[in-house]
Amino acid sequence: MNKILLVLAFILISFSSFGQYKEQFRAMHGYEMGIDKGFFGINFTGEYFPLNYFSIAPSFTFFTPATGNARGFDLNARYYFTEKERQWYTTVGYGHYTRVYEFNPIGRESFNSLNLGGGSMIKLNDEIGLNPEVRYQLGRNDLLFKLSILYFVN
Repeated sequence: MNKILLVLAFILISFSSFGQYKEQFRAMHGYEMGIDKGFFGINFTGEYFPLNYFSIAPSFTFFTPATGNARGFDLNARYYFTEKERQWYTTVGYGHYTRVYEFNPIGRESFNSLNLGGGSMIKLNDEIGLNPEVRYQLGRNDLLFKLSILYFVN
């Protein structure tokens, strides 16, 4: 319970921060699908740029298995190669995944992982865009596809 409160506090702090002139903040809501596990997930992400071309992106995902529940927390660093209408990036970071089983003697399992991947930001207008991303989680051994709607806060 304390971990969940800590994660929620971190996400709220990241949503309330404001970037300065050269810094940006983005908020994203997306959907995630894992290849190996096959769970559909609802994702919330904040992204803050402390430096040009470099961002920190914490995210929280609620997965929807048939029984029980699953959730994931990721803290990724992104490096952007371009800054035009299509922004390409690579990402590396930490992931934590927890799966709670219902009616199963396993009970609960947790995985820590190293996230490696990439994606893009496609601007639709000055405030809204799309964020497709592919990420592999070493440790959990799952390939994730994510598609998000993003809002450019500043």
